Amino acid sequence: MVLFDDLINPEKFLNLQLIKRGAESEIRLGYFLSTKAIYKIRVKKIYMNDDLDKDLRYDRTRREAKILATAYLNRINVPKLYAVYPSVGLIIMEYIEGNTLKDLFLYEPEKYIPFSYFAGIELAKIHKANIIHNDYTTSNIIVRDEKVFVIDFGLSDYSTSIEDKAVDIHLYKRAVESTHASISEKIMKEFIRGYLKETGEEIGNKIIKRAKEIELRGRYVGERRTVWKT
Repeated sequence: MVLFDDLINPEKFLNLQLIKRGAESEIRLGYFLSTKAIYKIRVKKIYMNDDLDKDLRYDRTRREAKILATAYLNRINVPKLYAVYPSVGLIIMEYIEGNTLKDLFLYEPEKYIPFSYFAGIELAKIHKANIIHNDYTTSNIIVRDEKVFVIDFGLSDYSTSIEDKAVDIHLYKRAVESTHASISEKIMKEFIRGYLKETGEEIGNKIIKRAKEIELRGRYVGERRTVWKT
């Protein structure tokens, strides 16, 4: 990874192929030293104070790059970092060419359910590095050459908290149940098996137990809201 603090003009990258546009950033496809690469550009928010916007984009870009580097050094399957320009909110990273686990579950569910096992292993490795993904869903897991890769660490942070790690599991389960309801039990069974394989039973079960508690809390709040609406 190369970290550049000098100013560049991010508009020069806006002619690259747009893959995805989110609330905070644009994902574009281009080349870096003759290699296909992802250009993640945190866009300026026109409603925000200029200095605050610049500081936020700088800090979030550096944090995401640092977390990606930590993950890669811990042998987690994530995109390689090529270059980082915090001053303009730009990260250039490896392009992971493949299909999301979400799409594979939708089109060939029985074939790809076993890949949830590897999704569980990768999340456990992330947690062992004390990284919290904060958006761990089947949309942010790509399958390439029979391996799963985790992408989009834009909301990630560092934490040793069992609660924070449990939230990642809860988010994955909620995404699976909302998008792949008919096979959600099979998917989660494989996921938990992989997670426990990597963490070990003692630590892993504590985190899974907390994830179940978080789910129950959410159901309780939902029920209370329903009562107050009637």
